[in-house]
Amino acid sequence: MSNDQARKEEWEEIVRDVEAKIRKEAAKWAGAEATDDWRTISQKMGDKVRSEAAVTVGAEPEEDWDQIGRRIDRNLRAEVAKWADAEQDDDWGTIGQKMEGKIRTETATGLGGEPDESWDQVGKRVEQRVRIGLGKWAGAEPEDDWEAVGRKMEDKIKTGLRDWLKGE
Repeated sequence: MSNDQARKEEWEEIVRDVEAKIRKEAAKWAGAEATDDWRTISQKMGDKVRSEAAVTVGAEPEEDWDQIGRRIDRNLRAEVAKWADAEQDDDWGTIGQKMEGKIRTETATGLGGEPDESWDQVGKRVEQRVRIGLGKWAGAEPEDDWEAVGRKMEDKIKTGLRDWLKGE
């Protein structure tokens, strides 16, 4: 036997041993026998994963993937509906509309507005806060428009850069 043939056989033996070890560990985890073929081990692994997923979402271990998916949908819809002040039996469209209304209301009141303000009004409040905030940093007055705020920001940045450059 040549050296090349001996090396090849040695590697083949190593590969068989590695495959046997992996099969043994996978079979053990899946509840199969180490002598089972990969198809059987794979089937048992799939059943175990499905069963554990089912239990995780509050289903029975023997439920199929469709049942698990429906349960996840129901659970998720119920939680989102609760947050959105909707009924857990509402469809996703209704829940989405109520969620949008709740987000808009909370955003409007969080910005000091009225609960029934439109998104346009909410946007104007956000724009006003940003303009006033940037303006304050730049030395502008709250009633200054964007053009004035922009000029004052530009002046402040130029001054800062000039001062920084003089410091070198």
